[in-house]
Amino acid sequence: MIEKYATKEDYSKYGSKALPENEVEIYLELASIDINRATLTRIERRGFKNLTSQQKDLIIKATCIQAEYIKDEGTYDNGDLSSYSIGGDLTVNTKETIDTNDKLKISRTAFFYLKRTGLTSRII
Repeated sequence: MIEKYATKEDYSKYGSKALPENEVEIYLELASIDINRATLTRIERRGFKNLTSQQKDLIIKATCIQAEYIKDEGTYDNGDLSSYSIGGDLTVNTKETIDTNDKLKISRTAFFYLKRTGLTSRII
């Protein structure tokens, strides 16, 4: 079972209420996966309950925002592939993306909250 970083109650407090009532839990679970991935699995490794109150609050807000982002944008639409070629040699070209949040398919606002936790940096 995947640990969800936000509950329906959290969503009713921090979300815009854009998610259908019967789908909130599903989107929060998907968002929790994305949020954990964006923090390089540091939340999972440290344990959500072991984080500071401020980190938890920021993660909860980011999860609610990410849930709505998934509803609007979809999941894992890996648009990084721009072309490929098969024949003799295999060639794969990818689009250059500037922002980490774009690479991870994370909402800019959610990633902003996550950066404030200190859990997204490659060097800790």
